[in-house]
Amino acid sequence: MRAAWWASVGLAGLGAAFLARYGYGQIVTERQEARYRTYWRRFPDVIPATAVHYVALGDSTAQGIGANRVQNGYVPLIADRLAAATGRPVVVTNLSSSGAGVRDVVREQLPLLEELPRPADLVTLGIGSNDVLGSSGNPISFEKHFSDVLAALPAGSFVADVPWFVTQPLAGRSAELASVARAVIRRHGHHLVKLHAVMRCDGPYRLFRRLAWDLVHPNDAGHKDWAEIFWNAIAGSGWLARPQFREVGGLG
Repeated sequence: MRAAWWASVGLAGLGAAFLARYGYGQIVTERQEARYRTYWRRFPDVIPATAVHYVALGDSTAQGIGANRVQNGYVPLIADRLAAATGRPVVVTNLSSSGAGVRDVVREQLPLLEELPRPADLVTLGIGSNDVLGSSGNPISFEKHFSDVLAALPAGSFVADVPWFVTQPLAGRSAELASVARAVIRRHGHHLVKLHAVMRCDGPYRLFRRLAWDLVHPNDAGHKDWAEIFWNAIAGSGWLARPQFREVGGLG
């Protein structure tokens, strides 16, 4: 009886700690969403001819939510590596939005992409978490809207499949949508960023250590992992060997 009592006390304590962390994380996330949205909505007015124009689309993770500073998000980290690899200044236009699913990319982000004053030199897309978590995760509708997005992206964009979720039923849904995403990416000829497989291979313990306070978004270390996964796809694609990144001149 005493052992059972202590076990119940321990479980109650763990549950309370989990709820406290999650609640605090929601407060932090809400504050970050407002600050990071304001930061990224200052779209660049002038893009130097010699600069690399990097355009990011996606959801709150592309916004950098979960990172302690917006500059620690995976998008700025990719930009830093682009600058180091090309020797060029990098101008980032981040069209992502917190809470976005694939339908939101079609309705809100693609029109902004078309209106940019200069075409993108490099495009990344990270989307799908909210489709797993919400009601829009039907594989048929997801495939349709994801295909609509990829049809509108510049050729050779770098597109991640759906992130891995640990617990059921989200694990099953994320695996199913990731499989759909990979097929659509290949069908449209874009570069596949193997986010799901890498996260799953790393396992639950590493994933948990790389979650922010809200237990949903990646923390600084998690964003660094995301940037590494995207960068491996970019570096392995031959994109950096394009002639315009070896010669002085415009890139548009």
